[in-house]
Amino acid sequence: MELFKRLKELLESKNRRKLIENAVIVIIIGVIIIIVGSTFFSKKDKTKNSDFTANNTNSIDASATAATSSGDMEQKLKYILSQVEGAGKVEVMITYSTYKENIPAYDTKTSESSTDEKDSGGGTRKISQSSSDSTMVFKNGENGEKTPVIIKEIEPEVKGVLIVAEGSSDPQVREKLSRAVQVLLDIPVHRIQVIERKK
Repeated sequence: MELFKRLKELLESKNRRKLIENAVIVIIIGVIIIIVGSTFFSKKDKTKNSDFTANNTNSIDASATAATSSGDMEQKLKYILSQVEGAGKVEVMITYSTYKENIPAYDTKTSESSTDEKDSGGGTRKISQSSSDSTMVFKNGENGEKTPVIIKEIEPEVKGVLIVAEGSSDPQVREKLSRAVQVLLDIPVHRIQVIERKK
């Protein structure tokens, strides 16, 4: 109650108009600070989020491509090795030391020019200049998106292969499985491990 009395006295006093003006100015300044602050922080957050999303998308795409090619190869090997007599059920895991790499096509334009210059002593010299400009070649995709033209695909380098087979307790079956992988993937024997599957 005492607080209300004091406020009433202040409002009824001669300085009431000045007090109201000051209060309005403080409120306006507060609103401006809130608007500017929220705009600044939201832009900063959006930039961080977009950078994070772009980086994650790139890494996810690379990982997904590697996982897809690895999974396909593992399934093919699993099918082929399970056809070996005495192998039984087979599981295969392949590890890679590099990712698959696509080499895009470039349109390269080179230009050469040569000029003959005479010096003050009467001698001549030939000056040759050459420059080149390369741009990546694109093709139109199904959805109208431009995709680079790929001229070469470098397959990932196999680091090692693990084969888990029911029949690997037989040395001859183990040898056949190991040799098959060696021939198919062109990797040395020491990178292939054949172990027995639990029954």
